[in-house]
Amino acid sequence: MLHRRFLLIVGLAGGALSLSACGTAPVLNHLPSAPSLRGLSQVDSRTAWVSGSQSTAAVSHDAGRTWTAYAPDLAADDVLDFRDIEAFSQDEVVLMAAGPGGASRVFRTENGGISWDICAVNQEPEGFWDGIAFWDRERGLLVGDPVDGRLTVLRTLDGGRSWTPVPVAGLPLAVEGEYAFAASGTSVAVAGEELAWIATGGSVARVYGSTDGGETWEVQTSPLSAGTAGSGIFSIAFRDAQQGVLVGGDYELADQVLINAAWTTDGGLSWHAAESMPAGYRSGVSWHPRRKQWVAVGPTGTDVSSDGIHWSPSKVELSGFHSVDGNWMSGAQGSTAHWK
Repeated sequence: MLHRRFLLIVGLAGGALSLSACGTAPVLNHLPSAPSLRGLSQVDSRTAWVSGSQSTAAVSHDAGRTWTAYAPDLAADDVLDFRDIEAFSQDEVVLMAAGPGGASRVFRTENGGISWDICAVNQEPEGFWDGIAFWDRERGLLVGDPVDGRLTVLRTLDGGRSWTPVPVAGLPLAVEGEYAFAASGTSVAVAGEELAWIATGGSVARVYGSTDGGETWEVQTSPLSAGTAGSGIFSIAFRDAQQGVLVGGDYELADQVLINAAWTTDGGLSWHAAESMPAGYRSGVSWHPRRKQWVAVGPTGTDVSSDGIHWSPSKVELSGFHSVDGNWMSGAQGSTAHWK
């Protein structure tokens, strides 16, 4: 049986041309092998890394016009799903595979993907890694589903070369049926020097927050729809230490407008439902600093908001995307988009 987080609905990338408040059409392209691209990391205005199914990792240096594959060298029968990627530069990249047990792994390259070191392999048969996030080039967090009643949280202090669990005593107990999603690798977010958040779904939709670099955590409820295996929070992002947004819904009801977005202005101590929702399930959200707006993506479309409270569809359809980071998107069938 396929794992529940791998049963995400796949949509085709539409012939999209622009977001609202956007005067320039994005560059649209597809990786030839047509993988499902879940991981996305913007390096600068012209360079980004993507990752996804079929053991795919690739980089573009020309604003998304062309992509070059640089995946780890794996055995022919060892096919991984790279659900998250974090690029510090065009050469220095950390790559995370999501999957049950040992299929969850972390790799690192320092030469632009020419060679990769394997840095961590999940040793818990019941474990499943969901996403990674970094404060800087050295310090970061990895988040996975509960093992022995608590979320898996690993920490690195050396740029992803090694990972150690955070103290179990600092992690609240998970609710039965609660877990994170690996839909876009963005169920974990960081800000400032030591602030971090983890978003969950399933039986409940909650946000774990840490102010000490992941040492200890407090958990808050959110208003997002939950209670089924495919529902909850799928992505969390902060534009600064106080202002953040959640998006999600139910991927099995992708075109239904549930309570699928919420906002905070107090660093995640409280979350409030958006007054107008994105038009369906959304798997990724990011703040676009130049446009000064939030962008949320999902298989059925893209929505924008200046405040996280009021959402509206992009003026021209951008559908089939799973992840967004600044002015980059990645999604189904190897689709990518980049706009100025």
